[in-house]
Order: sequence, then C-alpha cells, then structure tokens
Amino acid sequence: MKILKNCRIINGVDKGVSELSHIIIESGNIAEINTGKPNVNEEYEMIDCEGKYIIPGLIDCHVHLVWDGSADPTSVIKDQENDTIALGAYRHALDTLKLGITTVRDLGSPERTVLHLRNVINSNKLIGPTIISSGAPICMTGGHVYYLGYESDGPDEVRKNTRKVLKEGADLVKVMATGGIYTFGEEPGSPQLTKEELRAAREEATKKNKKTAAHADGIEGIMNCLEVGIETIEHAIFADKRALEIMKEQGTYIVPTMAVMRQLASNPEIPAWAVEKAKKVVEPHQKMLEEAIKLGVKIATGTDCGSPLTPPEYYFDELMVMKEAGMTEMEVIQASTSVAAECLDVHDRGSIQEGKKADLLILEQNPLEDLGSLKLEKQIMKNGEFVY
Repeated sequence: MKILKNCRIINGVDKGVSELSHIIIESGNIAEINTGKPNVNEEYEMIDCEGKYIIPGLIDCHVHLVWDGSADPTSVIKDQENDTIALGAYRHALDTLKLGITTVRDLGSPERTVLHLRNVINSNKLIGPTIISSGAPICMTGGHVYYLGYESDGPDEVRKNTRKVLKEGADLVKVMATGGIYTFGEEPGSPQLTKEELRAAREEATKKNKKTAAHADGIEGIMNCLEVGIETIEHAIFADKRALEIMKEQGTYIVPTMAVMRQLASNPEIPAWAVEKAKKVVEPHQKMLEEAIKLGVKIATGTDCGSPLTPPEYYFDELMVMKEAGMTEMEVIQASTSVAAECLDVHDRGSIQEGKKADLLILEQNPLEDLGSLKLEKQIMKNGEFVY
C-alpha cells in the first residue's frame, strides 16, 4: 500500500493539472485521489512527489515484439524456433517498459509466440508491460508480412483462420488489407484481402466480442475496411478527406505510425527497394495526419516499433511528429493514454482515476510545457509497484 502525496496530476482525461493532490494505491489499483492530507495509518508507504508531475503509463497501440528494431529484423528471427523468438520478444518488451510504456498492442507475431509471453506476464511470473496481442495476422497468400501470419484465400479460409487465431487466445484480429513498405514486390497502395474476406474476419471477431485492426495504407483497402466496420486503421497513409470523414462518423481509430515511415525513407541500411517505396509515402502520410487532426478523427499513438531501425525509443519521436502535425501537448498525452486505452478496449488503465490500475509515471518536468521531458529520467510504476 502506497501514498503519493503533493502530486501534480495530469490524469489523461481532463485538460488541466490537479495541484497538490494525493493518490492512495492498494492492491495495484488507485483507491483514492483527493486533496489535503490523506487520512491513513502507518501501514502505508509515503512517497513525496513535491514538484513532480504524475501521468498515466504510456501506451503504444502498434508494436511488433518479435522484431528487434535492427536494419533487417525479419532475418533475425528467420528459421528460429518459436521459443527463441518468444525470448527475444520478452527482451523487447522489457526495453519498452523501461521507457515508461506500460501497455502495448502487438499486431503481428508468428503463431502463439507473443500470446504465450502475454500469458506469462499476466500470471505475474515475469515483469513486463501489459500486452494486448493479435497473435498471427490474417493475410492473403504471399501478402504483406505473410511470414508472420496465417495465409488465407477466400472468405472461407479467412473465416477459418480467424477462428483459429481467436481459439489460440488472441485479444483482437489483425488483417492485412493492403500492401506495405517492408515486403518485397508489393505496393503500399495495392489492395490485398478483398472486401468479402475482410467482412468474414470482422464477423468472426465480433462473434467473440473482439475488435479488428487493419493494416491499410491505400485508399481502396481503407474504404473496404470502413465499409465492413473495422474498428482501427493502422497507418492510413493514403486516406483522403472522405475516408477521414467516414472514420469520424463511425468512431474509427487511426493509429498513424509516422516515425517508422521516416526511418524507412531516410536510412541507407534499409534495402533500396523499401527506401524507394517509403520516400513516396512520407508526404501524403503527413498530410493525412494533419487533415485527420483538423476533422477530429480519433487518433491513438502507435509506432510500429520493432520494424527496421525503429527500436522502442522511437516512441518519443512519434509524439513529436503528432505535435508537429497540429495536436496540442495535452492531445498527444491523451492519445498516448486514455484514447489509446479506449482504442485497445482496456478500460482498467489509461487514466488516473479511482478504480484504475496504478500504471503511473512520476516526471521531473511538466510534459505540457515540453513533451521531450517524457523521455527523460522518470519513476515508473506498474500495477502499483515501482520498476527499474
């Protein structure tokens, strides 16, 4: 049992800062938030946070834990046994937690590698971030990052493999609606899974009360996803104003993953064919995000961390890109906490409110004055316990 006193709280929901408040933590949860002197006995550990700022633990809505963020992360796991891949994913998960990212959504891993890791962390046998995992994504034969997923052709195969991944314990379903950057021989704008295939995947996810997330770069694939009601669009590079308006109307979330595209477009260690594709998407991607912000589309922070030359620390670059595109500092923090939690359907975290999990960061500086302070030294609390 702990008490954080003299806190300045940015709770992830409200726009202001609560001054000189205290937070009482019991059994890993926030039991009370109030002003004044807490009325408790000596059993509580008292932590003085005078002059510091408390925010919810950060959330990354799009990661690939099995990739290590090297120049060619696919080659690192190629031909490796699943237990070796899972151990590498755990190292990546720890590196993420050390940054203050206390929850991640993993959107593509071979078979049950990350699902097993999630289960071990949930059982408290290992420390780590909370993991929401899609398990293996559903893709067309030879489609985008097919080596991570279950290749499926036609609505019946998509339906069967969606049922399979849900049986394996996936928290959501990931589908590949278009091509992408980091698979040879395809274009980001090209549609892949058909509208009928996407509908089959979403129908099966809905039967299990699960959401569906779509890798969707090109406008045809994006519109297919919106027509069948897929809840989160990953990347959304070529979304036009009409597509963004539909997202606004339907309450669809965009997880833009901006920083990774800039990395792919600018680093000489990336294969030339990927660099050329990436160079063509950076400008329309930026314009899409700017338009989405103006229209008020729901935006949740995600990085694609683990992808080529995008290790976990690029999370903070993502936040700066979002600010440059027109979001305020408070909107960026909300996109990385409460809005992200809503996107992931995890309602027990993402904000500093009574009854929520005590996933908290204690910062030395006010992030509303400088978002860069989020990457500086901080105290990290996961489920009411300090880590690192």
